[in-house]
Amino acid sequence: MATPPEDGLLSRPLSDVLAALASPHELAGGGGPAAALAAAAAAAVTVKVARGSRATWIEAGGAIAHAESLRMQAQALIERDADAYRDASAVLMQTERSARQGVAGPARTAAPAAPADRERLAGEALIHAADLSLAIADAASQIAQLAAEVARCCPSSMRPDAVTAVALAEAAACAAARLVEVNRRLPADDPRRAASCEAAEAALRAREQTL
Repeated sequence: MATPPEDGLLSRPLSDVLAALASPHELAGGGGPAAALAAAAAAAVTVKVARGSRATWIEAGGAIAHAESLRMQAQALIERDADAYRDASAVLMQTERSARQGVAGPARTAAPAAPADRERLAGEALIHAADLSLAIADAASQIAQLAAEVARCCPSSMRPDAVTAVALAEAAACAAARLVEVNRRLPADDPRRAASCEAAEAALRAREQTL
């Protein structure tokens, strides 16, 4: 199971994490890491409610383990998505700069001189970013569905928290799916588009059924 590095963003206080999201320089991107953070928070609340349901729900242990796994998955995606966005932005900037100049980029850059190679690298970087957005959407959708199950089985006093987890996860799934949708390097019929829509729709159904 992937875990965030000890010296990474999530090793810092929450106020620093939010400040990094707000900064135009410290953390690459914004939408993807924010969606992953919301999904991780939803999973954490789901764990909390499931733990509080052990006395009355025989399957609470399985829900706790599943939610913890999804929480770690979402946490890891926060920095992975930021890294992918930074790499894609760097490649695109180099490609655009070289196209304007009509010459190869500086020798110190990683991008090859050939325009076709630069274009290929830009495409690969954006496809990788789309894969991570899809991973966030899928994790968030799973969290929404699990939180909906927990909401059905938990004590009534804890149901508001479970419903909140469903809503948070649904919002994260929809946001990440939107990032896949706007990725300009994906063909209209790319299966990632359909998969991200399905993830968002499943999360939306979970919210509607819970409410």
